[in-house]
Amino acid sequence: MSFLDSEMSFVRHSVVSEFPKHMELPQPTSCFDHTKLVKLCYTLVHAAEAVGIRDLADGEFQSTDTTLEEGIERQLNYLLDQVGCNYPGFRLLEIGCGYGHLLRLARQRGARAVGVNISPEQVRYCNDTGLQVYCCTYRDLLKATQWHGQFDGVIANGSLEHWVQPEDVQAERMQPIYNESFAIAHKVLDPSTPEARYVTTAIHVKREVKPEYLLTPWYRHPRGTDRRHFSLLHNWMGGYYPVDGQLEECAKPYFSLQAEMDGSLGYKIANDYRMDRMLRGLYTNPKLVWRIARCLARHPLVTSTMIECYFIEKSWDWQFRGEDPPMKLLRHTWRRQLTGRC
Repeated sequence: MSFLDSEMSFVRHSVVSEFPKHMELPQPTSCFDHTKLVKLCYTLVHAAEAVGIRDLADGEFQSTDTTLEEGIERQLNYLLDQVGCNYPGFRLLEIGCGYGHLLRLARQRGARAVGVNISPEQVRYCNDTGLQVYCCTYRDLLKATQWHGQFDGVIANGSLEHWVQPEDVQAERMQPIYNESFAIAHKVLDPSTPEARYVTTAIHVKREVKPEYLLTPWYRHPRGTDRRHFSLLHNWMGGYYPVDGQLEECAKPYFSLQAEMDGSLGYKIANDYRMDRMLRGLYTNPKLVWRIARCLARHPLVTSTMIECYFIEKSWDWQFRGEDPPMKLLRHTWRRQLTGRC
C-alpha cells in the first residue's frame, strides 16, 4: 500500500484546531547527563542548516520528486498516520525532534505537539519559530511525573540510535536501556487513550559489530574495512545500532509490534540529496564554510572526524550502499499494552 493511499490518510492543511496549541508542562529536571559525543554531533550538524538541511532521517520518495523535502515530508506524514495523529486535539510527543518539521506537520493536523531534544541550537530554533520544545534527554521524562499520562502518541524518528553507547554494550546494559525507553514511552501515554501507539525509526546493523571496533580510534583500522567505518560513524555521531528483532524483545511488556516497514531505500536517496547539497554548499555557501571552520576551531577532534567520515571516506553513505549494505532502516509501529508495568 502506498503512503498516499493509506487508509489512515488525513486531509492536511485544512484543520482548524479548537484546542490550545500549547500544553502546560514543566521543564523536566535534568537527572541524566547528556552523552557528550551525541550532543557535540548535533552542534556540528547545525552547520548543515546553512544549506537548508534540517532533517537527517530517511524519506519516502516517488519518481516525480525533485527535492529532498518532498520525500522527507511524505515519510513524516506516514509516521503521523501510524501514530494515529488524525484528529484535532491529538497530543503528540516527539523524542528527538530536531528542527521541528514533524511537529509543524502535526500542528497542521490540529494536534497539540510537544518535542524534547538535547541540542540547544535546535531547541532554540524550534521555540523561536513558535513550537513547544524542551531541552532535555528522553530519560529525564522517567521522573517527570507531570508528563506521565499526558499524550496520545509518541514518535522517536531516528533518535533511538544514540541511546546506547559501546561502553553500555560492554557492560551488558544495551537490553535494559532499550527496555527502559519503552517503559518511558508507556508512562507518558494516557492510559485512557484507546490503541495508543509509539512509532520509531532506527538504523539496524546487519553485519557483526563489536564495541571494541567503535572504541578503537578509526585511523588504527585498515582503510575501507567495516571496522573503520563503524569507528568513524561512532566517533562523529555517538551511538550503537540494534539488530533485527532486538527492539521487539525489549518492548515487552509495554508494547507489541504492530507494523514494520523497511525504509532503507528512502534513507539512501535522502543521503544522496543531502550529500549533493552539502558538496555544492562547500563551494557556494560562505555560511556553511564559516560554521564548519568555527566547529574546527572549537571542537577540532570531532569535527575533523566528521569531515573524514562524511566527505572523505563517506562512511555515512557506506551504510546503505552495495548489493548487501551493512545497515537497514526500519520503521516500527508499537501498540501500547495496558498490562505493562508502570
